[in-house]
Amino acid sequence: MRKYFVWIGLLASTPLVLTAQSTPIAITGTLVTPQEIVPNGTVLFQNGKILAAGAQVQLPPGTSTVRTDGIIAPGLIDLHNHLTWNVFPRWKPIQEFGNRYDWQQKPVYNMLMNEPHYELVGEGLECAMERYAEVRAISEGETSVMGGMYSACAQGLARNLDYDPELGSGLGKIIYNIFPLTMSESDVTQAVAALNAKPRGSLLIHVAEGSPRDASAAREFSELEGRGLLKPGVSIIHGVALTPQNFSSMAKAGVGFIWSPRSNIELYGDTANVAAAKAAQLLMALAPDWSPTGSDGLLGELNYAAVWSQSQFPPPLTDRDLVMMATSNAASLVGLQEYIGSLAANHAADLIVIRDTGKTHSKDAYWSLTHATPEDVELVMIGGVATYGDPQLMRHLSASSLETLKVCGFEKAISFATEKQTQPSFAETESTLDQALRQMGRRLAPLSECGN
Repeated sequence: MRKYFVWIGLLASTPLVLTAQSTPIAITGTLVTPQEIVPNGTVLFQNGKILAAGAQVQLPPGTSTVRTDGIIAPGLIDLHNHLTWNVFPRWKPIQEFGNRYDWQQKPVYNMLMNEPHYELVGEGLECAMERYAEVRAISEGETSVMGGMYSACAQGLARNLDYDPELGSGLGKIIYNIFPLTMSESDVTQAVAALNAKPRGSLLIHVAEGSPRDASAAREFSELEGRGLLKPGVSIIHGVALTPQNFSSMAKAGVGFIWSPRSNIELYGDTANVAAAKAAQLLMALAPDWSPTGSDGLLGELNYAAVWSQSQFPPPLTDRDLVMMATSNAASLVGLQEYIGSLAANHAADLIVIRDTGKTHSKDAYWSLTHATPEDVELVMIGGVATYGDPQLMRHLSASSLETLKVCGFEKAISFATEKQTQPSFAETESTLDQALRQMGRRLAPLSECGN
């Protein structure tokens, strides 16, 4: 049984109001900043911003304190996803492909994925699809996401970084492009202008997605270079076919890298040479791609990446490396390192509390984060607002009405209080999507595949 101790100077049943709250809130546990582990640490926040975090935090009079036995980490940041596609269950191709253009032309992909997706969009369900995908992401510890297809669907549940940062004025523009080699000259000009602006913008692009043995995938890097897009602020997604020399060129140009190992291996039988990328001192992030062939979310991708790394000799990435790739590194790649990605003063109070499973395995907090499963998510806070977690803790931290969910057999609670417009219940959203998918011979994906 999980225990939480809530000290609020009032009756224990009184909820804490965490929207523009005047009362400072402190949450205690093992902190992952993520650069270091702080046992018996405290995160103090108020009005959506972290005031202080560390081992010796002075609490102002009247602070409400929530004591947990868990691991407190920054909210996970997903820089590579295709949100509306995450309504589909896993797609398990019976072959490995040379590059992404191969599987996109297969009749089975068109029948199981492409046609149903755009049929749902044609029925006006795109915002329901994105809402469902955001709840899936939040249940995996994500507080910031990329890859929404429709700006009108940004409702304020998770942070939609590609079109609705909501972190303050004067931030650089973030551009997310799936097919950069087909960008028009006008689009390239706009992207370069964003990269040259102050503050600098970001361009996240899919490049060299395919087997290292596939000539067309390998050729994309030189084509990208020929378009003048090896510039600071650019991050390459996938890069399975990139060579050590390519990674060195990227590092010298200030280009980042976003790695999605599970989807790479399921589609192409291989993934990027992250050992070479690390040797080149490339700034790297980790992201799940999409749930049909990748992971359900970043917790799942952390687990997959950790197991994959340990299977290599020598292991190219540590658990600490991976946690940074899902938090502070990701924030840096899109120029938001002063706003999200760390438990530090003046950052947004985006944080997660994860059950500490490492103690029983003589492991540290980094290991617990890279081996956590959805049922281990005790709390997700976005902008200081309790958004998702264990029902007991959510009832203490949220004054809004809660909906209950079943995730891998465990009951969780979620608040939709931050959504900008009135929405149907989440159960209604699920039912609407599932009924529409049934008409196409498909079913709505569960919130978590629970280890599959």
